[in-house]
Amino acid sequence: MKTIVKSSPEKDSRIFEAQVLKLLHIEQWHFNYSIDQYKSYAILLRNWIKDCRKQGQTAFDVANTIRKSPLALDSITQGEALCFHPIVVMPTHTLPLNK
Repeated sequence: MKTIVKSSPEKDSRIFEAQVLKLLHIEQWHFNYSIDQYKSYAILLRNWIKDCRKQGQTAFDVANTIRKSPLALDSITQGEALCFHPIVVMPTHTLPLNK
């Protein structure tokens, strides 16, 4: 007799998240630590990954989108809060004029 094991949506989300993090070369415990200690963008990223899974996106596509984003992913592996790369603000008088 076979036993049928149903997976829960939460477990499926965690597996999908783990696949995305693996593609980004981020350890799951680093990501969990960032969420536990700092909340902020890390928890938003977790929720966004869940939403992408619900929309049917692949882990590869999600990882590529995150990789192309301005998020400073190295901060997670360094035990720091997930943040954006610094934005360079240029004075407006140095911008070229459109003609």
